Order: sequence, then structure tokens, then C-alpha cells
Amino acid sequence: MNHLALIGPPGLVARRIAALQGVYRIGRGDAAGVAVSFEPGDERRRQNLLAWFERGAEPGATLLIDDWKYCAAEDPGLTDVVRWIAAASWNVRVIVTARAVDELPERVPLRVEVLDFLALQGLRRFTKALAWKGRWWKVPAGVDSNGVPVVVELTHFADGKWRTGTHLSVTSPDAFRSVVLGLMTTHSPKLFQAVFIDAHDSDVFDGLDQAPHVLARHRHAARDPQQIADLLVAESERRLEVVGNTWTVFDHRGFDQVLPQLLVCVSGFSEIGEAAFATIAADVGKSGMQLLLDGPSGLADLVVDDCAAPANLDEMASSLPLLMHAEEPAPDFFALHEMPNRHVWKPRPVRLQYRVPVGVDEFGQPVEIDLKSKHLQDGMGPHGEVVAPDDRRAEGIRALVLGQLARHSPDELEVVLIDFHGNGVFAGIDGAPHVRHGIVDLLEDHEQRTRTLAHNNFRNIWEYRAAGLVLPELLICVDGVHGLLEARPEFKEVLQTLATAGRTYGQHLLLSDVTPGEHGSYRLELTEQGWARRIGRSVERVVLPTDLNDVAWSLPVAMAMTSS
Repeated sequence: MNHLALIGPPGLVARRIAALQGVYRIGRGDAAGVAVSFEPGDERRRQNLLAWFERGAEPGATLLIDDWKYCAAEDPGLTDVVRWIAAASWNVRVIVTARAVDELPERVPLRVEVLDFLALQGLRRFTKALAWKGRWWKVPAGVDSNGVPVVVELTHFADGKWRTGTHLSVTSPDAFRSVVLGLMTTHSPKLFQAVFIDAHDSDVFDGLDQAPHVLARHRHAARDPQQIADLLVAESERRLEVVGNTWTVFDHRGFDQVLPQLLVCVSGFSEIGEAAFATIAADVGKSGMQLLLDGPSGLADLVVDDCAAPANLDEMASSLPLLMHAEEPAPDFFALHEMPNRHVWKPRPVRLQYRVPVGVDEFGQPVEIDLKSKHLQDGMGPHGEVVAPDDRRAEGIRALVLGQLARHSPDELEVVLIDFHGNGVFAGIDGAPHVRHGIVDLLEDHEQRTRTLAHNNFRNIWEYRAAGLVLPELLICVDGVHGLLEARPEFKEVLQTLATAGRTYGQHLLLSDVTPGEHGSYRLELTEQGWARRIGRSVERVVLPTDLNDVAWSLPVAMAMTSS
């Protein structure tokens, strides 16, 4: 008998097993149509049932382990027992259910049926905030005849060094659609976009063409392949101009410039011909344009193995793309920072230090600000601005500063607050233990840091800290900076010194006013469309957490109590 693994939510699984006879179940709650059902925590009955199956049970009986992850947690020896039953009892059947393929037991000979498309992607439900976390490396398309997931590799390393894209050939129509929908489900339109090219007017792209990732759908392409070729070449040239002289599109990406991958999906490839795609096939490493063909071709680097797509693929292809247009609520502060309602001061990798989200974009994905220098540590800084009217600047300042305080201890980050107009933009924040109160001589601080590093023969603060020495970054927040410079022109020397040399010694300016200044590497500004993060040519819309006012008063108090 074929032993079986069913992957999907309880409702789909229940319908799949409803018609089976002689089912003996271990699982939570009740289940319709089973002969016997025992709770996983009922050790005596569970062990008796397993022992019965080990002895051979009755011919045709089915052992159902419903929700393997939960049941195995209740019985650590369950894997060994089920493995023995599946291997030795030829006249009984084992069925295991799970929500995801990676939850299944190891070395148990199971034929896998993926009932749910989202389960194949490792998701229990779809929201943009949860699902669009993918990186442009790979995507599952289905499972092979042995139940092993078929994962499509979208990139490879050229000469073992530079990551570049891969052209794909997928001959199964369902697998073809599964790859496209999988990318849409796990990548936001900022990372992945698609062009659909159909030799005729088939239904291959129906449903999928409603997703926000789709730039165009070309029908009847076989009538004029040259027109398609011209359109693709024009897009390739545009992208190559943006990328410039970088090695590959992946090396080009950064905070200030994101160029999404463009997957050119071709249905009826054999009727259109290779000539229409030969030019763009040659520049995948730079342009970020990749081919997904429905037939074999020398243009394709990878032929995707035959596989069985999820049973509800067509249903998901109709519903998910429409769901991707739905607006989602902005997260609260602690949800955005993935914190359990408190601050988390713990060591972070250098790449993540002083890098925190300030809000989410229109796709529910975190928009980050990184204080580190772009030239020293691949950050966005060293200096930034908050630009907004007097009555709105506090929102942007709180979003940026509170995130830094929540992630970094006073040993890692100190803050100086200068409120020239006395508008109270730092109210609440000024109670944090990171804040240096009283009159702070910023030039003296700069000179002290210079002497400290020079005395120990370090070139910059990052080398100093890498040696295990303690010297916190200093974030200098100045609100009403234009008025301050008019009233006290001598402060211009302070700003100029910190702006030019601060990055070496860990001093960062955060200047805020109604108009931008000249020292910002990044900017958080309030526009007619809402808040936006601006870095070079890149402008990202940002929705700030809605509870910043409450957090500004509660979080600094909690941090002060922790550090006292």
C-alpha cells in the first residue's frame, strides 16, 4: 500500500480523507469518518494503537497521524515507530498530515500530496506583510514522484563569485503557473515583476494577470515576434542604463536604488521562436531580465523537473492575485520591530547594527533607516534629516529615534537632543537612559573621540569596537536647525565639523525643520502623499506606526527602569 503525506490546512485534509475506510487516528479533537480517534496526549491508548499496528493490525487498516508536528512533540519516539510500521507492515497504510512539507518525518517512505498552494510556500495564510519576505534565489514549484519538493533555482554564481540570474524552462503547464504564482506570493513588486507573452490567446495566464507584479500581457505574439523582440530589447537597454557599470544587477541593488527582477514568461515559445528572446538572454547578469519558457531551448540554463503542482493551484491563481491589491493596516511599533512589547538590547551582526525599520511601504514591507556610513559600513548615513511642518515633525523623529533606542543599549548609542523652538518634539524620548542631559560641547566630544582613537592607533570607531573596546555612537538630534543657525551662526562650524568627520568617529546628525538642509545622506519627509524615505534617487513611501505617541512616553520609562 502507498503510504501518504497530505500537506495543507485541516479543512482540505479532512475532505481528502473523508472517503477512506478503516482509519485509526491520532490527533487533536474529533474527525468525521474515522473508526477510532485518540488524543496525542492520551499516552496509554496511543501506545496501544501503535503497538497494534506494529503487530500488523487488520488488513487494509490505515494509521492516520493528524498534524505530525504536534503529535511528534507529544511523543518523541513517534518517528521511529511510524518508520518501522511503514517499512514492515505490508498490509496496512500510514497517512501523515502536516501544514508544510518541511514538517514531515525524516526517512519515512511517504508519497506527498500537496493539497494547498500556500502550504507549499511555507505559509498558513497570505498577507503581504507576512508573505512578501522572499529573496530572489529560489521558489518551490511542486513535488516529484517521491514527494520531494522541486525547488527552482533562480540564480547561480558566475565563476563562483558573482550572483547572476538563470533562464528557466518548465514544460508542465501547472508547474509553469505554480512557479509564477509562487514568486508573486513570496516577493513584492519591488523585487519581482513579470511580463506575460502568449503565442496565441490561451488561458495560461488567466488569474495571474491580475497581480500587481504584472507589467504587461501580450497576446497573439506569434503573429509578430519582431515586435516582441523590440519591446524586450528596449526594456533591457533601459535597465542596463540604470545599472551602469556594476558587475550584476544584484551588486547594483542598495538602499538608494532597487531594480526589480523582470521575469519574461513565455507561453507557446516554440511558435514564437528563439530569435525574439536571444538578445535579452545574453544580458541577464546585468539587466535583471530572466526568461521562463514553456518548452526546451538552448536559451534556458535550467530545465525544471516534472512535478505535481498543489491541488488547489487554479483556485489560488484566481484568488491570491486579487488579494494582493488589498490594503493592510499599519503595524504598531512593537510588531514592526518584532518585539514582544519591550525593548531588546542584545548583540547584532555588524550589518544590522544601527539599522531599524521606521514604518512599512505600500506592500507592508519594512522601510529601514541605517545610521551607518554608506562608505564605511554599507549604511545610509552618516547623517539624516526629518522634513515636515512644526506640528508633524515629532512623528518622524519618534519613528526613527525610538527604534534605535529600542535596539541599542546606552553602551552602544548615546543621544543629544536640541529643541531650538521648544516645541516639545522630544517629549518622552528625553526620559531614555541614552540621552545626555545638560550642556554638551559637541566639538569637545569630537576632539575626545579623535584623541581616543589616535591614542590606540585605530582609524575609525568600527575598528575600535571590533577590538572589544566600548565607545557608543552619538546621535545628535537638532530640531529647528535653520532657526538655530540664524540665531547662533557659530553653530555652523559645529555642524560642518561633524558633517565632514563625524562618520569616522561615530557622530551622526539628525537635523529636522520645515525644509531640507545640506548635510543629509537620507531624509524622512512628509509629502502630499504621506511620509517618504528619500535616499539619492530612491523615494519610498512609508506608513509610520500609529502608536508612536504612546510608545514615546512608555518605552523610555521602561528602558530607564531596566538600566537603573
